[in-house]
Amino acid sequence: MPFIRPEIATKMRDWREVLICIAVLLLGLWMTQQPGPVVKGVGLVVALAGGGLGFVAARRKRFAAEDAAPGVVTVDEREITYMGPIAGGSVDLDTLSVLRLRRQGARRVWLLQTEDGNALAIPHGAAGEAKLFDAFAALPGLHMPGLLAALEAAGDGSVIVWQRTMDPKGLRLTSGS
Repeated sequence: MPFIRPEIATKMRDWREVLICIAVLLLGLWMTQQPGPVVKGVGLVVALAGGGLGFVAARRKRFAAEDAAPGVVTVDEREITYMGPIAGGSVDLDTLSVLRLRRQGARRVWLLQTEDGNALAIPHGAAGEAKLFDAFAALPGLHMPGLLAALEAAGDGSVIVWQRTMDPKGLRLTSGS
């Protein structure tokens, strides 16, 4: 007989990164209660690291899809590649001009449009999609809470999550929507 129910074990496996960060945070807080200024200082650093990494881990978990979608996503040297059963392609982050999230019922699709008008559609939940979190976070001016809110929103339609624009002097500016 297993010690932990299978459903709980699955949830703990899904949240393991966050749980590890909580354990590191608690270890750091425990160390701050021990005697000696060096141990307290190290404990404070460990607690801050655990809290900060836990914050990022929780965002990464919110980004992850609950269901699987067809295809495989890879990110290498700022280039996002999607290989699907019917279509695929690649987009360099430096040429990305618009990042959209299209919602149709329960299905979500990332639409990456380049400066020359080419587009790449990546279904939310494709294998390796977790790598997109870090790739999208590297976009200058991306508002990550807005991206997560768009991902969790209900309804159908298309939302511009990020876009690159030009100011009147020809300088590149970025803005999150």
